Amino acid sequence: MRLPKHLPFAFFVLAVIAYPLLFRSDYALGAGITVAVFAIGATGLVLLLGLAHQLAIGQAAFYMIGGYGSAILTTRYGWDGAAAAIVSAAFSLVLACVIGWPLLKLRGFVLAIASLALHLFFIALAILLVDVTGGAAGIPIVPHLSIGGWIVSSTLGLYAVAWLTAAAMVAVGLNIDRSHIGRALRALAADEAGAAASGIDTISYKLQIFVVSAGMASLGGSLLAHYLRVMDPTVFGMQFSLDIITAVIVGGLQSVWGGVLGSAAIIAVREVLRETGQPAWEVVVMGVVTVVVLLGFRSGLAGAVKAVTSRWMPPVNAAFDVTANAPVAVVLPEYSGGDGEGPLLQIDGVSRQFGNLRAVSDVSFDVGRHQIVALIGPNGAGKTTMLDMISGHRALSAGTIRIDGIDVSKAMPDEIARRGVARTFQAIRMFDNMTVLENVMCGAHALGRSTIVSVSLGLPGIAAEEQAMANRAMAMLDFVGLRADAAKRPAELPFGHQRLMELARALALSPKIILLDEPASGLNDSETEAFAHLLIKVRVLGITVLLVEHDIRLVMGLADKIVVLDHGEKIADGAPQLVRKNEQVITAYLGLAV
Repeated sequence: MRLPKHLPFAFFVLAVIAYPLLFRSDYALGAGITVAVFAIGATGLVLLLGLAHQLAIGQAAFYMIGGYGSAILTTRYGWDGAAAAIVSAAFSLVLACVIGWPLLKLRGFVLAIASLALHLFFIALAILLVDVTGGAAGIPIVPHLSIGGWIVSSTLGLYAVAWLTAAAMVAVGLNIDRSHIGRALRALAADEAGAAASGIDTISYKLQIFVVSAGMASLGGSLLAHYLRVMDPTVFGMQFSLDIITAVIVGGLQSVWGGVLGSAAIIAVREVLRETGQPAWEVVVMGVVTVVVLLGFRSGLAGAVKAVTSRWMPPVNAAFDVTANAPVAVVLPEYSGGDGEGPLLQIDGVSRQFGNLRAVSDVSFDVGRHQIVALIGPNGAGKTTMLDMISGHRALSAGTIRIDGIDVSKAMPDEIARRGVARTFQAIRMFDNMTVLENVMCGAHALGRSTIVSVSLGLPGIAAEEQAMANRAMAMLDFVGLRADAAKRPAELPFGHQRLMELARALALSPKIILLDEPASGLNDSETEAFAHLLIKVRVLGITVLLVEHDIRLVMGLADKIVVLDHGEKIADGAPQLVRKNEQVITAYLGLAV
């Protein structure tokens, strides 16, 4: 029996309500408030670190902005506490947008160090700006939180407000995770180049989720300032940053619930140690707990809970009505530009140089509409480099590339993809953190018109948008013969089916042209033959194909036109029957008959 997908949230609400009924002391309620404060920021960090794999771990910097903002506005200017928290969060959003643009150009541990340095910078700023922040002494006697005319003076009242805020942030996190934006984040985490080739604006989504995460942290900081009723640089020190990171790791990076579970776990450990009179052992015990969780459950406490309850919870694909036996009709391309006049793709004097090595040298050719054009040549001829330049994954050293007459020579990969250029890669780029269906839904990402604001708020129309993308993806899986594999992970598929999945993802983009980089590589003869028939069906749909392939029999049987490169230069361009007789081509292929 499958249980409703909203059951975890209902259980979460019941647990929050039950806690003050079981533990009524102010001390216990204070611990509950601390868990809520941690959970708010940890939820944002799960989205940023877990989903998007951006190691910007200086969350405490934005906690500080929320804490100091609320403390200053309420103590010195008499602001309402709720208004001060909202304004502080808004300031954090703007600041995160400004800071995030250059910061997120960094990667990996460099990004982690830079974000922690940002936290240290804010600590230093709080100490130095004595007239504003009170310096090392901080701001004493922060008033109770006020919401309109209600002064939240009781610990139980603040507990309720803190957990209402935490629940709202968890709901936002779940909405993002289950949307096309959540898939985009997971795609760029798994393979950024593959995500960009699917039309996902990776730069924009990194920045957006960084901003959302900062806003959540700021709200947590405001609540903690009103609970402690004091604000100084030690409240959100380096230990606080480490605690938030530990909470996310222990709770589970891959689940929005990880932030809540991890926060509850570390505060519970801390309180037990205090009760037993051993608070000095906190760092040691938390280190041991973290190692044990990572060794036993790499996906954290949330992963452990999921493993236990998976037999009762619906699979992720159950959210979409794509399980009926009736086949879904293949969705034809939406791009009318594929039926225009003149060549679809124009390559004019294109070159690419790596230092003193010229990988592609002054190459020009056209690709007509509704054709299969093959780009061939020996290893090192510059074929993949040419596809990289057409799809925007490598910059041009010289020349121009036009799609439907529009110059895309300096466009980013995601922009080129949204103009109707789909791409597969020589080494298959799979998003192993998603199912086959979700992988292909990433190709239909451009169908998602909703913004991160509308998705976060769960506005009407989101579900219908998701269903449309699921229908498009299932249609493409039907087309390539992988419907039965929709719920599997890509790594579970045989190699040939992985190639088909990547093609289905490219088709889901509704492209004008598909760039295929050695799609028959690794396929046996029967798989190659089936793939050739599939490419003919793709052309029948009205989609142009530019094919890089070493299998000459496949090329000669499919191509309407062949372009031959050798040492980065074009040596032939024309119909297959003419190219196969070209002396330069024969020489380039070491005398093999082509």
